[in-house]
Parts: sequence; C-alpha cells; structure tokens
Amino acid sequence: MRKLKSLFSSSIAMVIMMVLCISNICCSADYYDFYYYEDIDKIQVDTGSFKYSIDKDTLTVTITDIKEGTKTFTIPETVIFDKVYPVERLSIGESEDGEMYSDFVGTLKTINVGKNTKSINFYNCELTALKTINVPAGSKLQYLSLDSCQKLRSINLPSNSVLSEISISNCPKMTEISLPKTIKYLGFLDAPNLKVKIAKGNKHFKIKGNQILSRNGKKLIGIVGNKRNVKIYKSVKVLGDSSINNKYLRKLIIGKNVTKFELDSFASCPKIKIEIKNKNKAPEIKNSAFRFAKKGIKFYVPNQKVANDLRSKLKGSKIKKAKILIDKKTVYEINKG
Repeated sequence: MRKLKSLFSSSIAMVIMMVLCISNICCSADYYDFYYYEDIDKIQVDTGSFKYSIDKDTLTVTITDIKEGTKTFTIPETVIFDKVYPVERLSIGESEDGEMYSDFVGTLKTINVGKNTKSINFYNCELTALKTINVPAGSKLQYLSLDSCQKLRSINLPSNSVLSEISISNCPKMTEISLPKTIKYLGFLDAPNLKVKIAKGNKHFKIKGNQILSRNGKKLIGIVGNKRNVKIYKSVKVLGDSSINNKYLRKLIIGKNVTKFELDSFASCPKIKIEIKNKNKAPEIKNSAFRFAKKGIKFYVPNQKVANDLRSKLKGSKIKKAKILIDKKTVYEINKG
C-alpha cells in the first residue's frame, strides 16, 4: 500500500512538472491564451498585445484585434505558436455575432506594416486618432481599406510598392498620396484637400486635374478635392460606377462627349445640378444609376427634345426626386418618394 501511495505521489509530481514545463513553453512562444475551434478550422490566440487567428489550411495568420490604448502598432512579420507562421493580414471590425473589437481606435496613431502583410482592412472602425501608416521597402501589401480616418495625414509607400487596391473614407487631413504603377482599384471618400499621384507605367488610371480617369481617358473613375463646380473632360465618354461620390460637388457640367451613366455612377452625391450640353439626346442611363443619390437633383437641358429623352431614360435609374429644366423653367418633375 505504501508503495502504491509513493507511486501515486510521484505520478502527481510528474504531472505538475509537465504542466509547469508546458506553461514555460507557452510564455517563450509569446502567447498566454488560445482557443481551438473545429467548426471554423482556426486557432484563436491572445498575446496580451494583440489577438490573431491561425488558418490551418493556409498556415497563415490574421491579426483580429489590438490591445486597448495602443498608440503605435507594429505588425509582426511572423508569430510563433507550435511553429513559425507568417502574418499576412490585419482585419479588424465588427464580427458576425456582433462582438466588437477592443477600444484602441481612439488612441492608435501609427501603424508600421510588416513585410509579410498583404492585406489591411478596418471595417466599421472609426480610426479617429490614426495619423500615419508606414510601409517598408519590400512590403507585400496589396490591399488597404480604412474607415473614418479624420486625422490621417500620410501613407508612406515605398518606391517598389505592390499595392493594388486602396479605399479610404473621411480623410480630410490628407493632402497628397503617391500610388504605385501596380494600383488597380482606388477610392477616396471625403478627401477635400487630397491630390493623387500615380506612378508612370500604371495601366489602369491617369490623373487630370481633380479627376481620376481610366488610362485611355474615356471613363471617369472619381472626383477628389472640394471643387463645387466640375466640368467633365472632353475625352470622357462614360461616368463609371460610383464615380460621382463627392459631398462637396454642387454642379456637374456634361458635354456631348459623355454618352453613358453606368450602374451606381451617382453613388452618394448631394443635391447637385447636372447641366447636359448635348442638343440632340441625353446620355444612356443604366438601371440604378441614381439609387444612392439624394433627392432634389436638377437637370438642365438645352431643349424639349433632350428633356423628353432624359425623362424616358431616367425611368429605371432609381432616382427619387428630381426636376428637368430648360433655362429656369421646370418642364418635368420626378417624384418617387
């Protein structure tokens, strides 16, 4: 019996030692808590400074949260769990179950991007303190999406940047951004002081004044800055999807060169005046071109022929309330609630 008790005591001691050893290994691996979920096939880890998930299929890491009160966050190139994993994504926002991120958005001023980071996405996060994003030479960053960056001043991209998509909203402090030749998609919402530059060799865009155009100049991609009156350039034939998305705009002058408004081309414009110069016909208007535009748009046309044509073409555009005028006289009113 005494031998059994002795063996039992020894076994307990060994178990305690093993637990202590495992605990030390966890600390050396720089994490203190983790959760394993079979249903989503991911491991969730909390380091105390940030949270991340390991995708067991791709063997890559996504940072999903940052510690409350953080002022400067440097995205690590790798993390150590059971082995070394590259950190490829920073993706933070409201989860599917409604759980919110930690309260770091009011303090985070600087993000230093890791070389392995391919994607940064903050959704439903008002980054009210963020001022600077530093991207190192040789970075793999391809995608950047930020919400409500009221104090953001600079995104420092290297000359060899491979960024292909950028989308930023509410960035009134930004004055300039230089984009690489690899850029394929860009969107800047509420950027009254921003000037955009694009490197030579880009196959998708060119900048003319405050207008972002397709490379051949035939499609309007967007309007930046705070000009109230904008005349579309003569090379433009199409107002592209979401191209009129500027809250400062009050008057848009469209020459006979513009032949088409694409789907959602008037994405979230205010009650603007649209002056159509073509004396023969109105541009083709795709279904839902005005579904996100505000009520009260006024169209100024040169004659009754164009007024009739415009009225007919606006039927499927989802426009809510508008007027068609010749000089100062209203010839048609549209009211769909």
